[in-house]
Formats: sequence, structure tokens, C-alpha cells
Amino acid sequence: MWSPIKSLLSKSKSLNALFGDVIYEAPAVKGQSSHSLFQWCVKRTTDGQSVLIGLKLLPDGYAGPEGSPTNYISFDLPTAMQIRANLDECIHRAREVS
Repeated sequence: MWSPIKSLLSKSKSLNALFGDVIYEAPAVKGQSSHSLFQWCVKRTTDGQSVLIGLKLLPDGYAGPEGSPTNYISFDLPTAMQIRANLDECIHRAREVS
């Protein structure tokens, strides 16, 4: 039953990515507010043809011109360095499976 649904989802580029299988998730990193987070992940698309590196972002807040908000999340230097290490790990794992 899942195969026909995956086949349908794979026809849409965004749904193909959104509902793909997660291969790896880096640890979530908190921002400055208690609800914010930033997390890298590696996913295989539902059609199995591509490996993607994704980013989950729940911002500290957002601001911008009406109708087009820009999200912001702020990190101190040690956290930013950990985020870079997490992205490097995702790239490494994506290369292994592609």
C-alpha cells in the first residue's frame, strides 16, 4: 500500500523531498529562545533517486517586509562550530549512500 502512495508523492519535487526516508539526523541545536532549534538531516527521496541534505529550522523570531518574513536564529561561536561539524557529517553520510 505504501508503494502507490510513494509513487504519487514522487511526482511532486517538494513532496518527494518532504516525505523521503531520513537516513541520518544531526543532533538538534537550540537557539537563543527556548522553542527555537536548528537541525541538519540526510534524506533519500521517496522515489529513491536522490539523497538530500535538509535543514529543520524553528527560529528565535522573524521580521521582514509584510508578506515575506525572514526567519532568524542566533548561535554563539561554539554552537556555530558544532553546526558546521554537523553539516560536514551530513555531507559525509550523503556521499556514502549516493
